[in-house]
Amino acid sequence: MGVGDVPSDAAASSVAMDTLAAYTTACAFFGEQLSLVDDDCWDAATPCDGWDVRSLVAHVVLGEAMVVELFNGGQVTTAPEVDTSVLGPNPMATWRGTAVAALEAASVGDVLDRTHSHPSGDFPGTVILGFRVTDNLIHGWDLATACGRRVELPASLAERCLDFWRPVAGTGAMSGHFAEPVMPPEDAPAGIRLLALLGRSA
Repeated sequence: MGVGDVPSDAAASSVAMDTLAAYTTACAFFGEQLSLVDDDCWDAATPCDGWDVRSLVAHVVLGEAMVVELFNGGQVTTAPEVDTSVLGPNPMATWRGTAVAALEAASVGDVLDRTHSHPSGDFPGTVILGFRVTDNLIHGWDLATACGRRVELPASLAERCLDFWRPVAGTGAMSGHFAEPVMPPEDAPAGIRLLALLGRSA
């Protein structure tokens, strides 16, 4: 499903379940990469301009906190500023608690089928989770790269994210969120194509 697409009522619940499963897997991917961050890696630069590892993890934590706020009936009009103090003395524990809270909020009733006021516009919950699937996947790769490790993106999730973003590739909808796309190698797998679409060279 592409950005802004709204499923029919008949398909909504199955789309919601599929999206929640993808979000769960993407969070697990990010958590695995976070668990491998060494103490001497927190100040390392990431592929995101101006962000070190600590800033990137704070960005993801704040993104999951926004999911909790939105799905619990709140309104978020602007994206939260990156504030590394949210990580506290144990970033892994902070991330885990926030991710679990977001997954729980996304699992309640028909919250994914309802429309919510997101900083980028009004979207159904499935689209908001689509944003989060991409964030967890790409920033998991960013973490590994910043710490000198090579990791492949899960092919099925990468294909899903490509389908999600392809309808708005090259438009203003992606500006400010990702770097300019780069050309992937010929016959590149889905993970490499997704990284290229979001401005990263593997």
